[in-house]
Amino acid sequence: MINIVIPYRLQWELDDSLPLWKDLEINHNINFIHYKISTSQDFKNWLPHSKCHALWMTEEFCSILGGPSPFLKFLPDTFKVMLVPWVGVDCVLNHDEIKWLRQEKNCLVVNVGPNAADSVCELAIHLVTSVFRMTSFWEFLIKFVEFGKISNCRDYLGTNTNDIQDLQIICNNGDDNNKTINHYQFPQRLKVSNSNEVINVVENFKIGGKHIISPMRKTVLILGFGSIGRTIGYRLNRAFDMKIQYYKRSGPISKEKLGYDAEYLSDLSDPMTWSQADLIMMALPGGISTDDIINDKTLSMCKDGVRLVNVGRGNSVDEDALLKALETGKVASCGLDVFKNEGSGNINKKLLQRWDVTALPHMGSAVTDMMSLQTLITLQNVEDIFVNNGNGIYPVD
Repeated sequence: MINIVIPYRLQWELDDSLPLWKDLEINHNINFIHYKISTSQDFKNWLPHSKCHALWMTEEFCSILGGPSPFLKFLPDTFKVMLVPWVGVDCVLNHDEIKWLRQEKNCLVVNVGPNAADSVCELAIHLVTSVFRMTSFWEFLIKFVEFGKISNCRDYLGTNTNDIQDLQIICNNGDDNNKTINHYQFPQRLKVSNSNEVINVVENFKIGGKHIISPMRKTVLILGFGSIGRTIGYRLNRAFDMKIQYYKRSGPISKEKLGYDAEYLSDLSDPMTWSQADLIMMALPGGISTDDIINDKTLSMCKDGVRLVNVGRGNSVDEDALLKALETGKVASCGLDVFKNEGSGNINKKLLQRWDVTALPHMGSAVTDMMSLQTLITLQNVEDIFVNNGNGIYPVD
């Protein structure tokens, strides 16, 4: 009997209706253990005696118990593999922990390989559109400020950086006795004098001093050119006719392998790497080498009004530097699906309070299709390891 532990509390994140799930249970003696999460100490007490062979990562296991790191020394002798149903492994295990599992426990770590690239790319395209066209601003405006008065929405065109008001948003989260007032910095309507002053919209097609422009035929610098970065480059080139530049630590990729024209840039300390980009697209993995790649120095080398999108890891951006750049206009707008300190919930609220930031709750591959696919690929990893005596179809080095 092969025991695979799946921790959960209130959400079941796996597609257990897949035929391979049933096949592994019935024909290959795989026992999927549904472990109801309680406390960290309870799990530490249970794990050494569980005789489990694999631990299947879940969002709740990471958010409630902090992921596998606190429990590595409690793994039983039967343990063989850590199953990560996502692309990013660095969010649950660092390099040293993976090395320790491999060398000290003779255990494998597997993920879903390049199969989340399309889903993350879809979200990246949405964020690109938003940071150029300011769509999150317009949506908030018509829904919550002007409440359907479409003609009033154009009155915000031509506003400058000092035409900002403090909106107060009252949230009770279903509890009338526990109301929270959140502050949101938002452009105000243009104050036109009683004289017949005419606003030149062509010259002032901007909101809060930030110009609204098209992403068509712009230049993008992609930082992180793995499967996700390459897919994003392909889609930006096809959808928006963008010129693609990229940085990749391991070196350039041939056009024959890539399938489209892209310029390789080798040196992040060279101002020319940054100066041509209208958009910085970040699809970097986590780790010390990528921490705070976006900082005061690198932003100073960018052109004024650059846009930034991050679908990689939050730690790759110095958020204080980003906030200063948004304030000065060095960065016109940014779209963030990831943040520093996500695990603790203490993300920088100042980013959430800005009208020129499109913020999403790390949902890059969070679609029904991907939930089923990541279950299937993880099951294929299980089959390869425990049925075929392999190392998994997507082992992590």
